[in-house]
Amino acid sequence: MSQTYDYINPEHYKKGDKEVYEMMIDIWGEEAFVKHCEMSAFKYRMRLGAKPEQPIERDLKKAQWYESKAKELKSK
Repeated sequence: MSQTYDYINPEHYKKGDKEVYEMMIDIWGEEAFVKHCEMSAFKYRMRLGAKPEQPIERDLKKAQWYESKAKELKSK
Protein backbone atom coordinates (compact mmCIF):
# COMPACT_ATOMS: atom_id res chain seq x y z
CA MET A 1 0.00 0.00 0.00
CA SER A 2 1.06 3.55 -0.64
CA GLN A 3 2.25 5.69 2.26
CA THR A 4 -0.64 8.06 1.57
CA TYR A 5 -3.24 5.36 2.25
CA ASP A 6 -5.41 6.32 5.22
CA TYR A 7 -5.46 3.19 7.39
CA ILE A 8 -7.62 4.86 10.02
CA ASN A 9 -10.49 6.25 7.95
CA PRO A 10 -10.01 4.94 4.39
CA GLU A 11 -12.02 6.04 1.38
CA HIS A 12 -13.77 2.68 1.11
CA TYR A 13 -15.73 3.64 4.26
CA LYS A 14 -17.17 6.63 2.42
CA LYS A 15 -19.99 5.59 0.11
CA GLY A 16 -22.35 8.10 -1.39
CA ASP A 17 -23.62 10.83 0.89
CA LYS A 18 -22.72 9.10 4.16
CA GLU A 19 -19.83 7.36 5.80
CA VAL A 20 -20.34 3.80 6.99
CA TYR A 21 -20.43 4.88 10.64
CA GLU A 22 -23.26 7.31 9.84
CA MET A 23 -25.23 4.51 8.20
CA MET A 24 -24.61 2.34 11.28
CA ILE A 25 -26.09 5.08 13.47
CA ASP A 26 -29.10 5.31 11.16
CA ILE A 27 -29.67 1.55 11.40
CA TRP A 28 -28.80 0.70 15.02
CA GLY A 29 -28.93 4.09 16.75
CA GLU A 30 -26.37 6.32 18.37
CA GLU A 31 -26.23 4.50 21.71
CA ALA A 32 -25.45 1.17 20.04
CA PHE A 33 -22.82 2.81 17.86
CA VAL A 34 -21.15 4.40 20.90
CA LYS A 35 -20.93 0.92 22.46
CA HIS A 36 -19.47 -0.40 19.21
CA CYS A 37 -16.84 2.36 19.35
CA GLU A 38 -15.95 1.59 22.96
CA MET A 39 -15.63 -2.12 22.25
CA SER A 40 -13.60 -1.55 19.08
CA ALA A 41 -11.22 0.77 20.94
CA PHE A 42 -10.79 -1.90 23.60
CA LYS A 43 -10.08 -4.52 20.93
CA TYR A 44 -7.44 -2.40 19.21
CA ARG A 45 -5.72 -1.58 22.52
CA MET A 46 -5.71 -5.24 23.60
CA ARG A 47 -3.94 -6.35 20.44
CA LEU A 48 -1.32 -3.59 20.27
CA GLY A 49 1.88 -5.11 18.94
CA ALA A 50 0.32 -8.51 18.23
CA LYS A 51 0.06 -8.20 14.44
CA PRO A 52 3.25 -9.25 12.69
CA GLU A 53 4.92 -6.53 10.65
CA GLN A 54 2.28 -3.97 11.60
CA PRO A 55 3.21 -0.83 13.53
CA ILE A 56 1.73 -0.50 17.01
CA GLU A 57 0.90 3.12 16.17
CA ARG A 58 -1.65 2.04 13.57
CA ASP A 59 -3.78 0.11 16.06
CA LEU A 60 -3.30 2.87 18.63
CA LYS A 61 -4.56 5.47 16.14
CA LYS A 62 -7.56 3.28 15.35
CA ALA A 63 -8.34 2.95 19.06
CA GLN A 64 -8.05 6.71 19.46
CA TRP A 65 -10.37 7.30 16.50
CA TYR A 66 -13.04 5.10 18.09
CA GLU A 67 -12.56 6.70 21.51
CA SER A 68 -12.82 10.17 20.01
CA LYS A 69 -15.97 9.29 18.06
CA ALA A 70 -17.62 7.81 21.17
CA LYS A 71 -16.73 10.91 23.21
CA GLU A 72 -18.01 13.20 20.45
CA LEU A 73 -21.37 11.40 20.29
CA LYS A 74 -21.74 11.19 24.08
CA SER A 75 -21.22 14.94 24.43
CA LYS A 76 -24.03 15.85 22.03
